[in-house]
Amino acid sequence: MKHVATIFPLLFLAACSSLTLKPVDFSWPIEAELKPDRKGVVQEERYTMSVNVTSVIWEELKDSTASRHTIHMIRDVKGYYYITAAKFKNVYVFKHGDGELVQANKILVSESGLTSPAFNQRAPNVQLINGKEKPILLSNTGVEQQPEGAKK
Repeated sequence: MKHVATIFPLLFLAACSSLTLKPVDFSWPIEAELKPDRKGVVQEERYTMSVNVTSVIWEELKDSTASRHTIHMIRDVKGYYYITAAKFKNVYVFKHGDGELVQANKILVSESGLTSPAFNQRAPNVQLINGKEKPILLSNTGVEQQPEGAKK
């Protein structure tokens, strides 16, 4: 009985595992010299990031050739990364891990798959645009604003 008590939590954790993208390189190639504004804020206009997205494309489309797809990615004010692509039914939300992006949420946004997705900043949220459809307002926890007549 003692062994069952230790195995059950391990099985539960395995069933609840989330998608992790790695490796991720968050490094900047050179030092940035930044002058604070009157509020003490510094802003780096150039940003660099590389991440392997093969597993998220496989998760969504069951396609092992990542180079066939254009990934749309944006980072919100809280530091969450939002990833989607044409034909995706979901927007994947990731947070920083230790040299990796760890899935924080998977948001269903289109039962039939997106046709031409694009993101915009609408701080503190992210706006998802899909062609001529009404935009959807997202947060790291899910859909914040759904187009009229759509199911939530």
